[in-house]
Amino acid sequence: MVKLPKEMQSKVKSKPKRPQPSVKRDGQQFGSRQMRRRMAQQGVDMEPIDATRVIIEGPEKTMVIDQPEVFLMKQAGQEIYQVIGQGEEVSPEDLTIESMEAEIDIPAIEDSEIKPTITENDIMLVAAQANVDKKEAESVLKECNGDIAKAILFLKNRL
Repeated sequence: MVKLPKEMQSKVKSKPKRPQPSVKRDGQQFGSRQMRRRMAQQGVDMEPIDATRVIIEGPEKTMVIDQPEVFLMKQAGQEIYQVIGQGEEVSPEDLTIESMEAEIDIPAIEDSEIKPTITENDIMLVAAQANVDKKEAESVLKECNGDIAKAILFLKNRL
């Protein structure tokens, strides 16, 4: 066998003999498959929570995190909430209910009376079940505010 020159020998020796661990990506998220497997082995249940805002109130300052990623982890009977997001410090005066409603745009609820719609199928069903004509079934449905079961019971008990 022919011996290689020293320059070539060092290149051959520098090659790794075993596979090297891969470099982790920057964008790897907390909920990756490998992390979920490890947590399942340790008996930790993790589930995401759909949240739009997280407010952390302290004695001196208040933190508000808009559009957070929230995870609930359960282990050994304890609940751990993990919150990921960009927070900003807010004064307590800025967190009044009115200001929060203005940001969320909650529609005003009117105190108007909601009347149910009575369809032809409802009338036919009540008439068939109570063995009465359609006009009588319709009038009883209107008295019962569109409640089909109540109308049928009323008509059956009346006869």
